[in-house]
Amino acid sequence: MHAVVVATTGPGSRRPEPDPAPVALGRSGTGEVWLVGAGPGDPGLLTVRGRELLARADVVVTDRLAAAVLLDAARPEARVIHVGKSPTLSRSQEEVNQILVEEARAGAMVVRLKGGDPFLFGRGGEEAEACAAAGIPCTVVPGVSSAIAAPAYAGIPVTHRGVAQDIAIVSGHLPPGHPQSTVDWAALAASRATIVVLMGVARLIDIVEALMRGGRPPTTPAAVIERGTTPAQRVLRTTLDALAVDAVAFQLRSPAVLVVGAVAARRDAAVLPDLAPDLTPDPASAGQDPAGAVGQAGAVGQVGSAAAPLAGLRVLVPRTRARQGLLARRLRELGAEVVETVVSQLVPVADGSALRAALPGADGLVLADADEVAATVTLLRAQGTDVRALAGLTLVAASDSAAAALAGLGLTAVRSSAEVQVANRMVTEVPVSGLRVVVCGDAPPPAGIRTMRRVRLLTDAATEADPRIAQELRHGDIDAVALASSTAARCLAELYGPLPESVLVAAMGRRTVQACEAAGLRVDAVPPEPGIYPLAAVVAELVAARRAPTA
Repeated sequence: MHAVVVATTGPGSRRPEPDPAPVALGRSGTGEVWLVGAGPGDPGLLTVRGRELLARADVVVTDRLAAAVLLDAARPEARVIHVGKSPTLSRSQEEVNQILVEEARAGAMVVRLKGGDPFLFGRGGEEAEACAAAGIPCTVVPGVSSAIAAPAYAGIPVTHRGVAQDIAIVSGHLPPGHPQSTVDWAALAASRATIVVLMGVARLIDIVEALMRGGRPPTTPAAVIERGTTPAQRVLRTTLDALAVDAVAFQLRSPAVLVVGAVAARRDAAVLPDLAPDLTPDPASAGQDPAGAVGQAGAVGQVGSAAAPLAGLRVLVPRTRARQGLLARRLRELGAEVVETVVSQLVPVADGSALRAALPGADGLVLADADEVAATVTLLRAQGTDVRALAGLTLVAASDSAAAALAGLGLTAVRSSAEVQVANRMVTEVPVSGLRVVVCGDAPPPAGIRTMRRVRLLTDAATEADPRIAQELRHGDIDAVALASSTAARCLAELYGPLPESVLVAAMGRRTVQACEAAGLRVDAVPPEPGIYPLAAVVAELVAARRAPTA
């Protein structure tokens, strides 16, 4: 007769075993900084080199404009520091520089993830200078700029033979005539170059007036691409003189890219469709050859289409683990722009007395992963003892990470004969003192085992609130929330409080609905059966109902 203690985190709490730790890239004990261009918004436009470096980083310092899904490429152990500038949360450039230098001096491999390209209006040059002044190795990995990609995704070639052979990319952050602006708006207006303006939404009226005052014809085609290259992309096509009025009717919001010139009337490819009413003027009245507007955008990905019912929508998916989930993947397949955030983390339970009480008389202790090993040490210390309390027990490691963690403590463990996720009730057979002991969730102990006692070591606790998510909720940038667990619901409410009335909420299952009710979250829909696909489907149904015209 043998007694076995099975450590657990509780049902549904197991997370996948992390990949092996990467080889550090730091030199001579000093870390280094990589300025990585995150691209314009479409996660697929991150370079291969950029993704490779993210997977190796110790610290990721990220902009607000970098797609959140890109952080899934980082290791679970990597620290993520948000430094994106916004009206409600901002770090000065000097603070950002200091973070990069201090983290690298501590020996970390730091990836500075910057929207678009680091050296195009990204102040990457200043960050590289700060690193050089501090003696920190710094390398630049170029990124795809929204100045080129956003027009391309709208079918607009910024250069075209016989139409435009030159292009000017300018910042609209400062208004024309500002003493610190180096942009010669009069010269741009007098040229025939395609003008691409970044960060110009707030100064749109001033920019239009400066260009027309400098000689650009009022009928010059103009286009604005909002949230370019993302499923939420919208395209406004108009003329220079009508741009300011049309932008108000369009409810234009940043980030957006402005294109002024003959090419702005073209549709030479259909990468993503225009997701707004077409306000393109008649080609003849704009002085544009009708051949310049080639075809209409395709229906794939169009708002409300059967192929992509969630196109143009931003859906928040609160996750309980660092790894990307199937729910986000399914929502993206339906056309949504998914914003993922980790809202909970595993921490040792507050009271370790249950573990201490279970050890006397036990023959073995089954530990699922390195987290449970660390929690065992923490809880034993809190009870005034240490790993010597495990003397005489057969320690069973149910994963390689658990075996490695025990070995790091100088403890010998028996490796289970089959991989197991104890908390998810997956069956395995593990050898204890020569016997084969079946561990199966809360099942009765098998023959030959006197007791199989389960002890919970870890519990879920809310992480820190992500300022980027809080800001997007406040500004109405989130259309819906998909909640796949009661933990996600509870921690989301704890971190971000009541959701805006405009946000649709879908919850999977009775327990998740109860957690929402307890936390004060309104639930708009529940799938008829639990599962990722039913939950994604009910989000699509909610959106379709909202988009349906009212009688």
